[in-house]
Amino acid sequence: MMTMILELILFAIGLVLLIKGSDLFVEAASRTAKDFGVSEFIIALVLASIATTLPEVTVSALAAYRGESGIALGNAIGSALANIALILGISAMIMPLKVDKTAWENSLFLVAVTCYATLIMHDGIISRLDGFSLILIYFGFLYYLYRKHMILEEVSEREGEPKRDILILLGSGIVVVVGARLVVNSAVTLAEALGISEAVIGLTLVSIGTSLPELTNSLTATLKRIPNISVGNIIGADILDILIVIGVASLIRPIPVDSETFSVTLPLALLAMVILTVSLRLNNRVGRKSAFLFLVIYAYFLYLLFH
Repeated sequence: MMTMILELILFAIGLVLLIKGSDLFVEAASRTAKDFGVSEFIIALVLASIATTLPEVTVSALAAYRGESGIALGNAIGSALANIALILGISAMIMPLKVDKTAWENSLFLVAVTCYATLIMHDGIISRLDGFSLILIYFGFLYYLYRKHMILEEVSEREGEPKRDILILLGSGIVVVVGARLVVNSAVTLAEALGISEAVIGLTLVSIGTSLPELTNSLTATLKRIPNISVGNIIGADILDILIVIGVASLIRPIPVDSETFSVTLPLALLAMVILTVSLRLNNRVGRKSAFLFLVIYAYFLYLLFH
């Protein structure tokens, strides 16, 4: 009985951290964009996505070190699919997301790097050299964004506010991740105590929990009517999943490519990315029609997964 009460308390604490952390995260991202004279989309694409994806990078690196490299690949591609098809689908269904004109270019870059990742997976293994090339591409992408978008002239006049806002952004991102872990772990313990099977727990609570930071941040940004942060965070997180999560894991230990990931998850993720890019190119927005397509793709993915 005491264990149940403790888990309920931890669940409540995790939920508070998740909600409050997301609120701080979105506000800090918006302020940081103003501090640096760039769009909210670019800040979300880089800083916000790093804050929410850093734990995945750490977990994948540890998995690779322990010889479980396949987990890193499945998580990276699965997360990339869930971010667009599930999270962006839900967010855009609530409210169509109007974004900057440059959004489609970054979405196109995501499609391009995913195609490159598909190409290097064709021989059935992602080598250390392949991983190094993925990491190199990401740093090249950051340099390109820096050269194109950063305006630093007025930053020094802000009396340290940009630094404070970046720290709040990264710190609140970590708070969101910690909150998500507490919610998932306590929910799993409670479900086990109630006699719910491990299979059901794994396919629902745990799988949803890994994308909880992106989900809460995206929904918070959508409800606050800051769609650039919602979409930018998702595209940035997907770019990190493909280039850094896979890159770091394969650099530590070459990754054998799982046939199901390659033939099912990856094509569906690529399809969702292409739909997103076309939608952004044509309308600079993610509308409810695109959102519906995303949710259908994810439902089909779940159907294939369980049958």
